[in-house]
Amino acid sequence: MSRVLEIVLSLSLEGWPVKAASRARGTQRDFGAELVRAWRICPQVRMRRGHERVTIEPCQVEEAEPSPGASWWTWVESNAHGRRVVASRTRAFAPGVTQRELFDAEHAGIAVAMPLPVPVTAAPADADPAIGEVDGVAPNATAPSAAGELPESTAVRLVSERRRGRWADDSGVVVEMTLDDVTLHGGGEPPRRYVELRLTAPDWETLAARTAALHALFAAARELSGAWPAFVQLTSVIDRACAGEPAAAGPVKAQLVDLTGIRSQRAALFALSGDIAAQWLGNEGGVLDRDDPEFVHQMRVALRRLRTLMRFFPLFADRQWQDTFGVDLRWLAALLGTVRDWDVFSTESLPALIAADGGGADWDGTLDAARAQCVTARVELRQALHSARYARLTLGWLEWLSSLALPPAEAGDAPSLRRHATKRVRRLFGELYASPPLTSLDTAARHQVRIDAKRLRYALEFFASLASRRTRTETVKTLTRVQSVLGEANDTIVALHHLEQLAAPPYQLGFVRGYGAALEQRAARDAEALLASLRPPKLDGKPR
Repeated sequence: MSRVLEIVLSLSLEGWPVKAASRARGTQRDFGAELVRAWRICPQVRMRRGHERVTIEPCQVEEAEPSPGASWWTWVESNAHGRRVVASRTRAFAPGVTQRELFDAEHAGIAVAMPLPVPVTAAPADADPAIGEVDGVAPNATAPSAAGELPESTAVRLVSERRRGRWADDSGVVVEMTLDDVTLHGGGEPPRRYVELRLTAPDWETLAARTAALHALFAAARELSGAWPAFVQLTSVIDRACAGEPAAAGPVKAQLVDLTGIRSQRAALFALSGDIAAQWLGNEGGVLDRDDPEFVHQMRVALRRLRTLMRFFPLFADRQWQDTFGVDLRWLAALLGTVRDWDVFSTESLPALIAADGGGADWDGTLDAARAQCVTARVELRQALHSARYARLTLGWLEWLSSLALPPAEAGDAPSLRRHATKRVRRLFGELYASPPLTSLDTAARHQVRIDAKRLRYALEFFASLASRRTRTETVKTLTRVQSVLGEANDTIVALHHLEQLAAPPYQLGFVRGYGAALEQRAARDAEALLASLRPPKLDGKPR
């Protein structure tokens, strides 16, 4: 058995050039071969010559050692040398970093339930397997039982063009590189192509060794992504196939993080950031590949939660953190905000305004123009998510986050989590409760009150496991209603700005201006009543 720390990078085919092989036709250049050629320029990289075709069939371990917090994944790999069972146990070390245990030949004979074998081009059955080509392989696996077989039409199968290499620098840590150009078949969906680079370094479980391994992994990821932008994946396509996850998952929303038993600010920040990473990166694929506005919304919410969280822990959001991530986070948030505003305008606000005006055909041109702007903004966002700047941002943030998984260099004298959270929540509540009457405020000031309500709600959601029952139900519900009421009025203001940007007819501008003014006053009165009913939040630490 070997234990490694692993980072998986996805390499997008977006923008990959096509090189004409002849005048009669054009064929796409070999993506993997071109990457290897570029990586060989790096003095730290040593790539093996050639590549192999590997067929991967996920299967299930019939009896596995119970592993709380970990997952068992097994699959059958077939190549020109035969078929082998790969068994691994994984757990999340940090967002984007997996701790994987790979089981070697001593664990041969693992009984598994396998899908129906898929014919592959292979050497004769009596051919000797290549030694050391696939780490963590059990070559003498038992044959699949008929009870575990699945119809070939539904069985998931991955076919990969695999290339291997190593990256090493002066630290002495050797990072193993596995480039898989994978086509995923089965599952009732059309074939899908993924290109993933898997980086692994030995995990010796000592602080010094883990620190060096993490540093080497992220250094390798940064250098190798210079040849072509590469983006960290929370899980690999092989693990997702073994878990039976659909190729196109739905939007990922924030989840409750149980902080009971956590006493330090550092540990709480790490746990809460993990959920933010899952929401941020979990919606990345949907933003890139699908037009459902909810993916953009949830990714934007993740960034807002991150900004609120770092305000909550200023000890960690120091000047260096702000200089490293602040500008790029605002850049990404602005792109997401533009798409979200046009999404809401074209699918919610404008249709509602048209209905309020009687649904005349005079609005059709405006609606078409709004939808076109929405498409343009989405294209710009997707281009940004394919950029080297975005790759650097996510890599850098996840590297910073992985450092929180290690023991601190010194204990420090920071207040306990409960004391710190109580003080911060009390301050946020005081600022919100002391707001002047909303009916006396202008539009910008009312919008700031909405932002304050949102920050308090995020804070109470972060610490819901420490809050009283009334706080995590009634108080959060009231804050959500305040946001919603003021948000509807704000959407109308945004709609007016968009109509001005689209050079809408004067009648439409006048109608929305009058409609919005009336809605603002009503929203101010309703939100004012809701704020008056708020009771101070209480973090008592009682279990839910």
